Amino acid sequence: MTFDLPAILTPIDGLDVRYDEPMAPRTTYKVGGTAAAFVEARDEGALRELLQALDRGGVPSIVMGNGSNVLFADAGFSGVVIHLGQGFSGVSCVRDVHGPGHHRLEIGGAVSITKLLRATKELEIAGVEFLGGVPGTIGGAIRMNAGTVMGEVKDSLESARIVTPDGEARWMTVDELSLSYRRSELPRGSVVVAARFQARDADPEMRDRLAEVLAYRKSTQPLQYPSCGSVFANPEGDHAGRLIEASGLKGHRIGDAQVSEMHANWIINLGEATASHVRDLIDLCVRVVDERHGVRLRHEVKLLGDWNGGAS
Repeated sequence: MTFDLPAILTPIDGLDVRYDEPMAPRTTYKVGGTAAAFVEARDEGALRELLQALDRGGVPSIVMGNGSNVLFADAGFSGVVIHLGQGFSGVSCVRDVHGPGHHRLEIGGAVSITKLLRATKELEIAGVEFLGGVPGTIGGAIRMNAGTVMGEVKDSLESARIVTPDGEARWMTVDELSLSYRRSELPRGSVVVAARFQARDADPEMRDRLAEVLAYRKSTQPLQYPSCGSVFANPEGDHAGRLIEASGLKGHRIGDAQVSEMHANWIINLGEATASHVRDLIDLCVRVVDERHGVRLRHEVKLLGDWNGGAS
């Protein structure tokens, strides 16, 4: 189905619209086709109006931050890719809100983890350093309850502000989000536009621990290649990378997509991979690990766009 997107989008103020936008440069995998429209909403008012208009028109839409945990289909997407603009990029601290030395971080949904950690260092506060090394934005981190060996989002998140497809904006507490391992219970089609995290005075020992974790990740992960980071969630009591390696798939290639020889839970783009190559390799890992170990791996990477003729 095709839509008269200019007729829907042009009347809305506060949008920056690009039609037939190539998506590969906007993802960390560097694969995928074009989107019928790539729309950046400058502020919450524009986003609310956009979501309402798309909902009324039955136009499929997907939200994408910096494209770090997604696999965009080679066939592209016949709908609208929504991106949060400058109005969602703030970081501020309300000091001593929970008592002396206990603060609240207020963060826009479009803020990258790298920018957030830089800001907290300048503010001399701690509380989100567990996200060190996680690619992406705070909105995406909340959606998947991102984390590392140092912790995860649910450990310090207070609440998240969302906008739903009908244009309603509201705050949800961390309990209402029902965060679990790499999952959340956000309302379908909602967009995370802001968040509040608990914070505290900076701890030099924690900074040293973060530096150690980042150095270890750099030495054990193939950061020089396009990828989405870890592809699979770790099954309870085990590690996806160990299971994939034990299945004889470390280094296996389909086209230019490869199970990394450095870390088997990473599937990398050696240069000319397609999204289909990556997905086929994901499916192969799931099938072989299930056959040999009886464990069904769940991929963390989100499939976006038109796969097999339908929107994901």
